[in-house]
Amino acid sequence: MLASRKTARPRHAHNSAALAIAFALLLCCLQQASVARADILAWPAENRLDEFSLRDIQDNKHKLSDYRGKVVLVNFWASWCPPCIYEMPELTNLKKHFADQPFEIIALNVGEKKYRVRKFVKLINFDLPVLLDTSSETFNSWGVKTLPTSFLLDANGQVRYRVRGNPGWENEQTKTMIENLIAETANISKLTD
Repeated sequence: MLASRKTARPRHAHNSAALAIAFALLLCCLQQASVARADILAWPAENRLDEFSLRDIQDNKHKLSDYRGKVVLVNFWASWCPPCIYEMPELTNLKKHFADQPFEIIALNVGEKKYRVRKFVKLINFDLPVLLDTSSETFNSWGVKTLPTSFLLDANGQVRYRVRGNPGWENEQTKTMIENLIAETANISKLTD
């Protein structure tokens, strides 16, 4: 009887390792699939979204209207969401790419406590503005159903696109979409001068 238990353990350990590897591969595939299945949808002009006023992880207050005059990418995320984490370096690089342009990225953490978000942001060295939607009020009022979800707003604060999933923030199509909105901002500025 003891011999059968001893021989069963190595097979069990081998099965556990194989299961862990299979799970890791599945997780990677799901992450890649979420990137491939990102939806970029034009947002109808008549669909207005609520203004928000949220605090960041340093306890400073931010209102969406504070960013008028800039193209703004509002990104909803959570630390437990693998596709959200996967896109964070891309968002950082996107911000660097448009550093000298009227463009801002605001990362809204959904439903997590400040101490957890602060610790996570420090751990991954994420240096974009991180606002806390602890009660998920903005998440719900903006009709977000999945994470990550982002909204691209023009310089007038009008939502122009909703992005569900990660579209590949560094790809040329996505950059061109942002560049076109920035160009509109520049053209509006020239007309008002």
